[in-house]
Amino acid sequence: MRTRPTTPRWLKASAATVLLSAAAPAALAQAIPTASQQPSGISQEQALALSARLDALEKRNQDLEAQVADLKAQAAAGVQQVRETVAAQPTVSLANGRPTFTSADGNFKFAVRSVVQFDAASYSEEPRTAANDLGSGTNFRRARLGFDATAYKDWNFALWGEFGGSGGEVPVLNQAYIEYAGWRPFGLEEPVRLRVGAWATPSGLEDATSNTETLFLERAAIAELVRNVATGDGRAGAGFTARGARWYASGLLSGKVVGVPSTAEFDQQLGYAGRLAFNVIHGPDYDVHIGANIQGVLDPADTTAGPVDTRAVRLQERPELRVSGVRLVDTGSITSDGLTAYGLEAGASWRNLYAAGEWYDIDVNRKAAAPAVSPFDPSFSGWYAQGAWTITGERHAWTNANGGFVGIRPAKVFDPKRGAWGAWELAARYSVLDLNDHAGVAGAISPAGGIRGGEQKITTVGLNWYPNNVIRFLLDYQWTRVDRLNAAGAFIGEHVDVISLRSQFAF
Repeated sequence: MRTRPTTPRWLKASAATVLLSAAAPAALAQAIPTASQQPSGISQEQALALSARLDALEKRNQDLEAQVADLKAQAAAGVQQVRETVAAQPTVSLANGRPTFTSADGNFKFAVRSVVQFDAASYSEEPRTAANDLGSGTNFRRARLGFDATAYKDWNFALWGEFGGSGGEVPVLNQAYIEYAGWRPFGLEEPVRLRVGAWATPSGLEDATSNTETLFLERAAIAELVRNVATGDGRAGAGFTARGARWYASGLLSGKVVGVPSTAEFDQQLGYAGRLAFNVIHGPDYDVHIGANIQGVLDPADTTAGPVDTRAVRLQERPELRVSGVRLVDTGSITSDGLTAYGLEAGASWRNLYAAGEWYDIDVNRKAAAPAVSPFDPSFSGWYAQGAWTITGERHAWTNANGGFVGIRPAKVFDPKRGAWGAWELAARYSVLDLNDHAGVAGAISPAGGIRGGEQKITTVGLNWYPNNVIRFLLDYQWTRVDRLNAAGAFIGEHVDVISLRSQFAF
């Protein structure tokens, strides 16, 4: 019986070494014994056959390595393609509850925005008259929904609707504008923003703080009155803003308030506004602000059809609350070619302390010649001073976005389980609005040309709670004193005390 030849042990070891190391042909050649090195019993033909077999195995091993390398390359390309596909998708964020969609390159952005402010107030009046009855109750001061967006990096646009107000509202347009923010003249680091449409250009320091971040339920009466001269919510116009790290400038040519029911207008109002603000002293925990502003009406609205123009201005204001629509100070209609309002601003914050104030003068241009006992152009004025102490330590910082101070953000959001209670703040304000001009004295009829609009003084104290960056509550108490005479000289002023509460969310 023929026995099957066995491979010598030394040859098996050589072959295993070659296959495991995937050595080069030179190494293989060294691994195969030459004829002089071959043990007895192995022929030259057997050695050559074994060498050819090992060459085939080496080629097969090289082919396998090439296939593995190709598979690795394909896998890497697939991973990179997946990464590129994911990177090209828009990102979605919910910073502070605001849904925001942003393209991968950052050139396109869409953010849903909303503000809801629900106010409740209880008035106590002395005397209480039919003409000046301030009704206690509740009101949705603001109920806004809309979006802000960016297209092609430098174009911004927005559309907001307003469903709240001061009672008896119908939905109106709050803002709708297009803005170009790609122009950087004079080597400015930040672009000059050119805007057209309807929006609220900040008229002063108090107006530069968002209505979702103010210290009290409403702005000071003089600040609110002036902002409605030529700016304010939904005011149509064209304007610009420019800013640097520690300064802000804006200019506006404006028209009517869009969508607000009013007396028919046959020629709309033409107005203007300008403002400069500076952060003159700045540090890691302090800021000092100064500024000046001007608003004016170049041409009041014509409210009469036909060849005869009826142009007039009227200044009136509520007592720093909107649950009731009653206005306690009112100049009545003044036949006028226009008016000009000048304002000075100052404010400062240091750590958790904040103080600010503004003064305004309003000059009205009368159309008709006035009697000698009255100046031709009546003038009115107002001012306020306010301050706040943030009990939990947060600070009102200055920002160049609007050239003013921002509200606080709680360092620790409300979470009783962790002993965190959000941010708490105490605030106080005193404001004066004087709409009298040559008003005369009590018991006497109004002098010819005199205006008895009344003088309103309000002291307000408030406690504010910020559970988080979206929700806040404001509790205010006001002492309002109005000194006013009617045309016959009788006192028609009021003393009003009111407690009010605002519940708000905004994102």
